[in-house]
Amino acid sequence: MLADKIAESLQREAERRYSTRYVFRGDIEVRWGSRLVWGRVLNISRTGMFIELPENPPMSAEFLANLALNAPLKLKCKVRRTVPNYGVGVTIAVEDAQDRERFNALLFALAQGADPEGTSSPVPVPAAPPRSSAAVAGSAVK
Repeated sequence: MLADKIAESLQREAERRYSTRYVFRGDIEVRWGSRLVWGRVLNISRTGMFIELPENPPMSAEFLANLALNAPLKLKCKVRRTVPNYGVGVTIAVEDAQDRERFNALLFALAQGADPEGTSSPVPVPAAPPRSSAAVAGSAVK
């Protein structure tokens, strides 16, 4: 048991050293327990990311997240590091094959120097209620 934990820890450290971390500013929807909160990704790598959150999940907590790209990118996350009043470092898994291709494309774009702000999409805003045709017609007549 102890040997397994040591081996797992060494493997994580090795992966951490070999995964290039990219500056990335993007919104992320986090589903943790019964909560649904929005956070902000500050950096991302092939194996993890750091997320600013209004409230931190505890160490080892697992949650699902949607990275706000042109279409949400589904991620499975596990908390590996917490910074009180700031955010969490998580490992990530991209389980869907299409999402994995999109995730690899994102990392490739960041490696090629893509704007870390311009690769994400804004937080969705509820659509405004449609104006009535009478109000629209009346506004055109002077």
